[in-house]
Amino acid sequence: MQEVFKPNFSTSTYYFLGAILMIPFLTFLVVLYFASKERDAITLMIGGIACIPVILLFCFYIVIYHAMRYNLQEKELILKCGPFSSKIQYEEIKKIDKVGDLGYAPVGIMRFPNFLLGSVYFSKYGWITMFATNYKNVLLIETDKKHYGITPKDEEGFLRILNERLKEGGR
Repeated sequence: MQEVFKPNFSTSTYYFLGAILMIPFLTFLVVLYFASKERDAITLMIGGIACIPVILLFCFYIVIYHAMRYNLQEKELILKCGPFSSKIQYEEIKKIDKVGDLGYAPVGIMRFPNFLLGSVYFSKYGWITMFATNYKNVLLIETDKKHYGITPKDEEGFLRILNERLKEGGR
């Protein structure tokens, strides 16, 4: 028996990613302008090639943003976002807290406003493996090995089913 919960998505993330995505396009247009003025095909080619990875990276973020899910399976919780996932056995869960604000995050793998994925360092809590759409109102799941941060849209339903699964597992 599996229950799937989606995170609390924010439309402001699309505006932010769209604005950031404009940077490589604008850079390419500037390179195109100067290259055409000087008829410099090499500059144009290098500028165009340099923009492609950045454009692809942000397109990847946009695509996987809505692929984020929290699957409550029979014996484990699976946090998934695109090709990235973490499995947490119910017997490993020591504590679940709701944190109003995780605070400042100076270091992170994939960290944008309203989109946190992977290991993120927070001044107050240390390293947290995030599958979240916000820094605030995060469910912090603590195990012996790691801390995980998630932001389910139906937080009450998620916690109800998670607590049932924890009780079924002898907790």
